[in-house]
Amino acid sequence: MKKKIKLIIKNSDRQINNRESLISVSRGYAINYLIPQKKAKLPTKKQIQHLKMFERIRKTKEAKNERQVSLLQQKIEFIHKISLYRKIGKNNLIFGSISEKDIMEWINRNTSIEKEKIQIQITNAKKTGIINGTIETRNDIVHKIQINIIPINI
Repeated sequence: MKKKIKLIIKNSDRQINNRESLISVSRGYAINYLIPQKKAKLPTKKQIQHLKMFERIRKTKEAKNERQVSLLQQKIEFIHKISLYRKIGKNNLIFGSISEKDIMEWINRNTSIEKEKIQIQITNAKKTGIINGTIETRNDIVHKIQINIIPINI
């Protein structure tokens, strides 16, 4: 008699991403707890093949996503300075303010990065001059940038 049996566990609390996964547990734990509580079920050969197919698909998607993130990081590393032109009023105050949307438009216009999930954080930009900002990619890698606000109507 086998000491461990394979089960398909449903709605795992520990692994939120995996809806169903194949696990190997002791026979008593499976028969006395998991199966009566309907937290797991005995798999058939077809169900095991089905889960393995989904696992292969998930791994290929993760590999593709990692390649995209590494390409995005390489492109962002080339951005050191961003120059934005604005009209100014009294005391070198610009009309309006510089927002993350303005910086994203500059990035889309001057690089080949489009519609990527990056977060841009800047301080309140109301005056001309140099301000610092950060660009954060999907893997929580932070890249510092320098934003030059240049007046147009001098």
